[in-house]
Amino acid sequence: MGTKQSLEEVLQRIFDFDCFRPGQKEVIEAALAGDDVLAVMPTGSGKSLCYQLPALLLPGLTLVVSPLVALMKDQVDNLEERNLFKATMLNSQLGMEDYRVRMHGIRNNSYKLIYVAPERLRNKYFAELFAELGIDLLVVDEAHCISQWGHDFRPDYLRVKEFYGQLPRRPCIIALTATATPEVKQDILNQLGIQDARMVLAGSDRPNLFISVKRIAREQEKRAALKDFLKERQGSGIIYAATRKESETVAVWIRDRLGIPTACYHAGLTPAERSRVQDAFVREEVRVVVATNAFGMGIDKANIRYVIHYNLPATLEAFYQEIGRAGRDGLPAQCLLLFSLKDKRLQEWIIDKDAVTSEDLASFWRACAKYSEGGQAAIPLAWLERSGLSEIKQRLVVSMLERLQAVKLIDRDGDFLYLEPGPQRPVPAAVRAALQEVEKRQVYRKDKLSAMMNWANTTGCRRNLLMEYFGEKPEGKTKPCCDSCLAIAAGRMEFSQEPLLALACIAELPRGVGRKKLACILRGVSSGNTSVIGYAHLNCYRSLAGRGEKNVLEMIDRLLADGYLALNGTEYPVVVLTKQGREALKKREPLPIGIKMSPNKEDNIIIESLEQDRG
Repeated sequence: MGTKQSLEEVLQRIFDFDCFRPGQKEVIEAALAGDDVLAVMPTGSGKSLCYQLPALLLPGLTLVVSPLVALMKDQVDNLEERNLFKATMLNSQLGMEDYRVRMHGIRNNSYKLIYVAPERLRNKYFAELFAELGIDLLVVDEAHCISQWGHDFRPDYLRVKEFYGQLPRRPCIIALTATATPEVKQDILNQLGIQDARMVLAGSDRPNLFISVKRIAREQEKRAALKDFLKERQGSGIIYAATRKESETVAVWIRDRLGIPTACYHAGLTPAERSRVQDAFVREEVRVVVATNAFGMGIDKANIRYVIHYNLPATLEAFYQEIGRAGRDGLPAQCLLLFSLKDKRLQEWIIDKDAVTSEDLASFWRACAKYSEGGQAAIPLAWLERSGLSEIKQRLVVSMLERLQAVKLIDRDGDFLYLEPGPQRPVPAAVRAALQEVEKRQVYRKDKLSAMMNWANTTGCRRNLLMEYFGEKPEGKTKPCCDSCLAIAAGRMEFSQEPLLALACIAELPRGVGRKKLACILRGVSSGNTSVIGYAHLNCYRSLAGRGEKNVLEMIDRLLADGYLALNGTEYPVVVLTKQGREALKKREPLPIGIKMSPNKEDNIIIESLEQDRG
């Protein structure tokens, strides 16, 4: 079965596909040869085939670790419907009787492929069972979740390496993800212990997606922009909102004001409600789903024609993965980001709120002492919740302290955490080390948010910048692929000498200032707590007098995004001139300051023409 011809034969005869998509065959050949592999493949590129085909050909079990409950259900149902081979899934949404029946089937070798949620690997009985049964292939889906530097870090993924280390015979490992920066790719290899794995990089490029961004000042403008976009669109779409409340509010507004069949989806709904919305969307009874980031992963719907972000996402990784749910059929799809500075402040608040504090660690240690007996502790999750440790914080605290070898997590169920002391680090040392890690992660997350903001403010090609961010290059040339490219093609990108005045001001200033104070100096106007007294002697003082604060700040943000300026410092960052900015000052050529407004109808005509060319 290892030859190219036999794999093509299996693909056509069993899976009913004419040919492999980029990257699929390389991953499958690696797995059948017994080699570990890390594959980065774009959303919709057929990652599931990369382990389903080997699962069919290998004699033993294939275990797939995945956080996507929706994907588990869809794929198990699909495999049963096509009668390819027996598969099952184990996750938190199963009832006790259903779980018992499936575990009985696993013990009796009734299945070839088993999907499990990562927290299941914590269960001692589960680990012992698979040590007895043996595994031929271990698949780590959404592998970026294992990296604390990824956009969707899930501490339970850190258990994967220990889990397979306990198996008598080590399985071949396939790690799969749609998006990963070079740093995250290396971290995946390190965390899984597969540094010598084959690398299959099919790329993240999605040239069929047209990306546009609108910076919005007020909520009413967001609703107006949303209305203008939706009234010109047909087909299904997803709108992402930052909070549960906003997703509910926007869904009601679209349904009542625009008359579009719309539903809301977030983690606060019951499993039955979430399933109902998901099924209605797939059956196209609902055209639009307004959701938090809880929706979309694993949804088997290829003809989503647009994805809108109603708020700024926290990272480019999250943004790109979410827009990747559009146009999985390869046909053109549109992606729109609406954002305001209020969105940035909301994301900063979320980052700070999620951070583990010294009080959180103290509460956790009190719980360990309170519920410790015989060298182990069984800590009620309800007690931790009452002490202010959300589920996210619980998982972060445990994963940090495990890495520091201060505690060892034995098991976790719906009611308790079961812990025993780790081999190293007394409590004070562990707390100090944990807080240092928290601080480092806070800086990292805010840097990611700054990268997202810069991308949103740029006047450059958005597709090119995304690919550069992921360490890739766009595949070939396409028609204008974003609002910036479209503006240049239509002659609507506006250039001016005014940005040079901002660069000259930074070069002239005796010491660094923040972006707001820079705007005040350029305008010659004090604002709030920001005084411009003492700057009146500068040549740049009032060089942009008469310009509104909003316009000047937007121009500064574009200069930051395009690399002419940079922010230096963390708590009170100051604006500095970059090498690129100094070169621009020497050339004295006009710089882009934004896109001239155009009626939506005009843009739609151009975009439709591009879509016809691509289609």
